[in-house]
Amino acid sequence: MTQPSLAGRALLALVLLVGFYILALAIIAGLLYVPYAEIVYLHRVDRITLFSLVGAGAIFWDILPRIDRFTAPGPALTREEQPRLFAALDDVVRSVEQAMPREVYLVPDMNAWVAQRGGIMGLGSRRVMGLGLPLLQTLTVSHMRAVLAHEFGHYHGGDTALGPWIYKTRAAIGRRA
Repeated sequence: MTQPSLAGRALLALVLLVGFYILALAIIAGLLYVPYAEIVYLHRVDRITLFSLVGAGAIFWDILPRIDRFTAPGPALTREEQPRLFAALDDVVRSVEQAMPREVYLVPDMNAWVAQRGGIMGLGSRRVMGLGLPLLQTLTVSHMRAVLAHEFGHYHGGDTALGPWIYKTRAAIGRRA
């Protein structure tokens, strides 16, 4: 069995994301129909009406997108404090023709990552990068450049563009679960 392509996985993620919101809105509509029917047809308001209104309001509140309040995952690395690192970053940025992340952080993980953070659902976000100190301690300069190029490949491939939408949807599902 073959693995689905990156585009296929992105399309599936998008379909599931849209499906989640359609399902949530359908449940809200169903919950709002109950008080409507009770008031219009039965001319009464009882506990079912109130529970339906509260349930619809809770689901609506939970699926609303939240502002991404980014917390720095570690100390910010600056060009002045780490000129050799930023020289390597500049070289990789030129070779892969990508924009430099606005912020680069030193993180305590054996990992490197990139993300688009801030804004609402990715709109108005900024590029950030995390470089793990344990990882940096094990890499040669050429290996580090390869890791940096790999991370910029995530920007180029659009991996970080859909990420905020998926993250926000997962958070909305988690609030309701």
